[in-house]
Amino acid sequence: MYTRRLAVIGLILAISSAAATQEQRKKIYLDPNNSFSAYFSAALQKKQVPVTVTMDPKQADYTAQFQAEDKNGSVIEGILSSLGQGNYDTRSINEVVMTVVDAKSKDVVFSYTCSKSSQYQNRSSALSTSVAECLAKHWKDNLH
Repeated sequence: MYTRRLAVIGLILAISSAAATQEQRKKIYLDPNNSFSAYFSAALQKKQVPVTVTMDPKQADYTAQFQAEDKNGSVIEGILSSLGQGNYDTRSINEVVMTVVDAKSKDVVFSYTCSKSSQYQNRSSALSTSVAECLAKHWKDNLH
């Protein structure tokens, strides 16, 4: 009976600890009008970044701003690289600069640039996912 009580108390403590941890997570607002926000939101979950995405900017501890540049490359560049270097590279590049801002103080708390390239055209979705995961990983590593 004593062991059973200890098990129940341990379970209650574990559940309350998990709930408290969830409540203590910082919230980040991602602008739904920015197409990259969906990629970054998914990357936050995949990389297990300990933040909660909120749809209400007033509830947020952070806001994220993204500046993206895509260069789709071309078949001509692929052919020229194949002739000159022996590999087909269209020079397709996806680069995103992310700036995380403290919602109250407006101080920049993190900024990072990820750039990924693809040898093949029309891989923008895969490139965006890869860049978003790069940004999420580096933010997680620097999150306090």
